[in-house]
Amino acid sequence: MAHRPAGTGGRDATAYPSVEEVLQELEGNGTDAAAEEDLYGQYAWECEAERSWDQLIESSEGFVLLHGGAAEEGVKTRRIDRRQQHEPQIKKGIIRSLVLLIDMSEAMREKDFRPDRLRCVCQLAEEFIGTFLLQNPLAQLAQVALIGPSAEPLAARGEAARDSAAVSARPSGSASMQLFSSSASESIAALREKRKHPGVGTGVPSLNNGLHLAKDLLAGVPPYCTREVLVLFGSLRTCDVGCIEETIAAVKKSNICCNVICLAAELHVLKNLCQATGGRHDVPLHREHLRALLMQHTLPPAWSASMQPCLIRMGFPSLKSTSTAALCSCHQHLTFSSYVCPQCGAKLCTTPNRCRCCFLHLVSPADISRSFHSLCPPLPFDPVPADAPEAKRLCACCTTQLDRGGAQCPDCGEIFCHDCDIYSHEQLRQCAFCVMRDITTLEEEEPSDSAAVLSGAKQDNNAGGAAPPVSRSPHQGT
Repeated sequence: MAHRPAGTGGRDATAYPSVEEVLQELEGNGTDAAAEEDLYGQYAWECEAERSWDQLIESSEGFVLLHGGAAEEGVKTRRIDRRQQHEPQIKKGIIRSLVLLIDMSEAMREKDFRPDRLRCVCQLAEEFIGTFLLQNPLAQLAQVALIGPSAEPLAARGEAARDSAAVSARPSGSASMQLFSSSASESIAALREKRKHPGVGTGVPSLNNGLHLAKDLLAGVPPYCTREVLVLFGSLRTCDVGCIEETIAAVKKSNICCNVICLAAELHVLKNLCQATGGRHDVPLHREHLRALLMQHTLPPAWSASMQPCLIRMGFPSLKSTSTAALCSCHQHLTFSSYVCPQCGAKLCTTPNRCRCCFLHLVSPADISRSFHSLCPPLPFDPVPADAPEAKRLCACCTTQLDRGGAQCPDCGEIFCHDCDIYSHEQLRQCAFCVMRDITTLEEEEPSDSAAVLSGAKQDNNAGGAAPPVSRSPHQGT
């Protein structure tokens, strides 16, 4: 048996160095921190989760692409798309008629969109309705629910709801126009009421019946209005009695533009519908993407060749309050305050609206101004240069300090953060500081204009022979 060296416990000191010797050797090597990170970063479990599925973006052709830095790329892509889509001189249809088809079948119970597809779609549809009617005050909207094989119109008014069975069979004339509404509160209330229906969330939807009903609803629309259908579809199949291809051909012949947002996957029949009618087909990736796709349809579309331009009579009703209650023509409710139609004297609760008696468009000057901004959107903002001084990296709206990014108005030169940039282009549709500058310029020009008018009046009086007034001293004799 070999003899063990004393004091080492049988361990060779040269073969097994101590901890102090190992630390001294590492310190002497002078290992670089970056090299050490590379050494330990080669293992997957040492790295942070990349969440590559959050970096998926959709290209303009509809393909899903993987980009690094999804947040910054998304902002950059959104700004580029806005610049490419900016066509201020294009003719647009601002008097819109839209039918919203919402799938409420069994497939909408899936939970890939939290809490489920149906609740997610209804919540975002309420937001879409409010934004759509706010930014398009001259528009009107009707809703259709696809519950099982039937297509049921959503009516907020009691009399229209009682006649919904007859209207769904073959609506025509004034009966179909009663299902359109320009009030966001009425449309949202009708959608919430339909969600309580016992048959919601069952069966397989029928796209054929929904398109037939939408086509009949839009049959009574005037030729100067757009005819649009927006389908929110969640099922992977459609149960139709007739031929869907014939229905698509009939919809195309009626000059109706159909847009589809399919929550499940891209369907061939829906893709053909969009291609035949000149619409677009989208598949959302998540809830925020679905919201963005919906908000894209709030912008007025380009003028169609099938539309006929003509002069439209519009009335500006006055709000009157009385001591005695009177029935409103829109809900048949007693009210003390109402808007009075200037043509027939009918009373209505809200504006913008259409008179139930003479079908006159009732609007306010603010509604006309809001529609005008849809025709003349603001120019896309330019990105703030990287070498801009820190003093200029301050949002002019919310006074937020910008570490990086930001946008600059090409007209007034003000800096905006990402949220204020989106609000100015998608909600306000104008640069607030450019408007303030124009107002200030007008206020500065008004005194000079009034002075010029006064001087011109004095010259006219002198030319007419009238003696100018002479100031007399109190001590001067008469």
